Amino acid sequence: MSELKVRSVSWLVRQIASTLDQAAVLHGVVLEAEISNFHAHSSGHWYFSLKDEHARIDATMWENDNLLVSFLPKDGDKVRVLGNVAIYQVQGKIQFTVRKMVKAGAGDLKAMFDALYKKLDGEGLFAVEHKKPIPRYPMRIGLVTGSATHARADVYNTLGRRWPFALVTEYPALVQGEAAPAELIAALKKADQGSHDVILLCRGGGSAEDLWCFNDEQLARTIYAMHTPVITGVGHEPDWTMVDYVADLRAPTPTGAAERATPDQVKVRQALADARASLERLMKQRLTMERDNLAYFKGKPFFTDPHVLLRERQMQKDMLELQFLRHLHTHSLKTRQILNERQQTLVRTVNDRLKTARDELSRHSDDLQKSIQAVLEETRTQLGQKAGLLDAYSPLKVLERGYSVVTKNTAVITDAGLLEPGDQLNIRLHKGSVIASVTEVKENTNDKA
Repeated sequence: MSELKVRSVSWLVRQIASTLDQAAVLHGVVLEAEISNFHAHSSGHWYFSLKDEHARIDATMWENDNLLVSFLPKDGDKVRVLGNVAIYQVQGKIQFTVRKMVKAGAGDLKAMFDALYKKLDGEGLFAVEHKKPIPRYPMRIGLVTGSATHARADVYNTLGRRWPFALVTEYPALVQGEAAPAELIAALKKADQGSHDVILLCRGGGSAEDLWCFNDEQLARTIYAMHTPVITGVGHEPDWTMVDYVADLRAPTPTGAAERATPDQVKVRQALADARASLERLMKQRLTMERDNLAYFKGKPFFTDPHVLLRERQMQKDMLELQFLRHLHTHSLKTRQILNERQQTLVRTVNDRLKTARDELSRHSDDLQKSIQAVLEETRTQLGQKAGLLDAYSPLKVLERGYSVVTKNTAVITDAGLLEPGDQLNIRLHKGSVIASVTEVKENTNDKA
């Protein structure tokens, strides 16, 4: 044995640590276990054990990792963790370094939560423009929370310390379990009708399952439809429920909700005292200034002899009157000069335009006379031509050659067969006409053929 190389305990522990670091199978391990011996150190790190029915291993979760956990673990919690196997070299103890942690079965709850969040967000229930403003000095506060709970006590303690002037009206309801959403909805609706300045919806911390009633869809829609501003304080800082997204303001805890709903009476009193002191200081300054002004004006002559002020005002009036008359005279002269100049310009312009119009009228008159003569000549020529044609085709020319026109009762007779003995005829000749009586009718047989 003396021939074997002697090693230190530190060397052995380092070798084990190196072997664990190189073992890929021990990295990114997901375990489902129960928490025991949980301790949250003042440094922010968590120390606890993970166990099942057959084994147990110590575990650590550093602060930068556990800040992302949505709940504060406690002994007996069933969790699902992801991490690496390591060794604590000081004590040579194998432990599990946790990187992520969720409640066992939280994956299903998270999927449900994400689906509802996406639905309500798509409908605009979380829109910033829908958020109602929180009153600065609320005097009527509605409180919806569980009866005889730590959350209720925290709210009352905070309000009593910060803003004891407000009237608080309670609307108790279940804050856990399947019946909780219906009671919370009824309490909120009743509170919304209570003429409050603001309503607080509060519950202390708990597991995801404990807080699940605050993820109810109808509860979220009820808060969205309320007329009174709502501040939520549900769980702890990492806990976000659906009501937190739809509320007008979210606080991390019930105490935080009471703090965000009210001003600090100490600061308000101090602000009032500062405002009063500032007002008194300004009033003193104003009084001092007015006293100085009074002392200054008391020494003026018009206080000892008021007629001085009257005489000064009379002199000012006379000077203003003279200035006005001079200004009026000067203005009148300038106005007359401008009017004369504009009148002359207008006369010249009118005369020029009249001369131009006369010249254009004379020119147009000559052109019109020429056009009329040309039209008349052309009309005479056309009239002569048409008269010749009319004369050539006139029936009178035919009568002049020895023909006549025979009519019976103004109807022209062209067929002897239309006449009978005794008919009266009017015979039109070239010169004059003859009235005749038919004694015999002879028809031309050749014409009938």
